[in-house]
Amino acid sequence: MTAGPVRAGKNAPVGVKRESSKVLLVDEQRRVLLFSGVDRTKPEIAPWWFAVGGGLEPGETPVEAAIRETREETGLTIDDPGPVVFTRSFAWNFEGADYDQYEWFFLVRVNAFTPSSDGWTETESATIRQNRWWSVEELRITDDEVFPDDLADQLERLLRF
Repeated sequence: MTAGPVRAGKNAPVGVKRESSKVLLVDEQRRVLLFSGVDRTKPEIAPWWFAVGGGLEPGETPVEAAIRETREETGLTIDDPGPVVFTRSFAWNFEGADYDQYEWFFLVRVNAFTPSSDGWTETESATIRQNRWWSVEELRITDDEVFPDDLADQLERLLRF
């Protein structure tokens, strides 16, 4: 069974252009906070894991979106997400819509905390199943689908120091 959001194929029509800021919240034990979610239109697909963050609102910069999304999705207020640590571009399908998405990733060091769902949208409330702090080692050995696919490698590179 395929897990995670369905990626558009090579010959798939171009989807809605979407820009997104993702925030890798890394705690004092070098673990990253990830959320698990589902696509309600595809109940046969297992939940997958992804970083905090989401789409930019009109006129919003990636930095502003990172700050807003962190607050909305976790309840944590950050002042500055720092520099972009990597980007990615991919096509995917979620809840019946095709997306051509570009993501900026930020890394923010935090003390471990329990996220709050108070700021979640209706879609987030309906599709997010759980959250968890993951070590690089746990990401490497899990059978669960994690996005981006190379998150363990990216974190290992970013956390070398």
